[in-house]
Amino acid sequence: MPTMTQLFSNSRDAQRYRAAFFLSLPALIGLFLFHYWPIADTFRLSFTDYKVFTGEFTFTGLKNYDIALNDPILLLSLKNTALFFLIKVPLQMALGLCLALLIAKPGRDSTLLRTLILFPTVTSMVVASIVWGMMFHSDIGIVNSVLEVFGIPAQGFLRDKNQALPVLASITIWKDVGLSMIFYLAGLLAIPWEYYEAARIDGAGRWGLFRHITLPLLNRTHVFVLVTSTIAAFKIFVPVEVLTGGGPSNATRVIVHYIFHLAFRFNRFSYATALSVILAVLLIAISIFQLRITRDEDDD
Repeated sequence: MPTMTQLFSNSRDAQRYRAAFFLSLPALIGLFLFHYWPIADTFRLSFTDYKVFTGEFTFTGLKNYDIALNDPILLLSLKNTALFFLIKVPLQMALGLCLALLIAKPGRDSTLLRTLILFPTVTSMVVASIVWGMMFHSDIGIVNSVLEVFGIPAQGFLRDKNQALPVLASITIWKDVGLSMIFYLAGLLAIPWEYYEAARIDGAGRWGLFRHITLPLLNRTHVFVLVTSTIAAFKIFVPVEVLTGGGPSNATRVIVHYIFHLAFRFNRFSYATALSVILAVLLIAISIFQLRITRDEDDD
């Protein structure tokens, strides 16, 4: 990082630093205005009582955070979000790895298969939620029609409080697994092929190659996919809003959906910003924990 003296001196390197600084200045200003300033303002609002219709701010200290500690719906939404994470992330990572292994197989022309897997990734989540909602409809959905062909009684799916959250997880897995596959595919292609050849000469089979070469050398990819998938799971909102609205019986009331309703349905902006800060701190803590766990495994 150049110092201010280096930046404004007349040397050739300083001219390069100056050019790079001024060329990146618009992006830096945009980053500050649309990313860092809103984050700082959110943190400030969490210590106030903001009146939406009058625009008045009243400093309340830690009152919003004290309310959060005794909010049963917040605890329920965190529990539902954690359950959603436990369903979605492991299945998505495992399926993404399996698809990457399938596509990366030597001698296979996987262009069509790769396109089919990546197609949901570029599909609008709103559109995907509506289509899947029609398919999982408890009365006229095609999924129940298929189940009845095999003699399985019709299921409630999105109307059943025990099935609604797993159904939402399956929809988001379908939507996001292609992205996880791409990350794993990049990791697989970065593994030198000589390692596999040497292991085969030593008599290693397919399982041995996968266990002792592929999995260990994909550790950094595992970490990246785990952290990004965790953040995405805790930010789930669109399928909940489109398909269930948090129901039935608050079974799909997740944290971001709860924050949205507090802010834009009940006009409790200050309390909603406090919950946003809590969620941000929670995600940072989870990400650091995941990174440390995997780093300790690398050191061992």
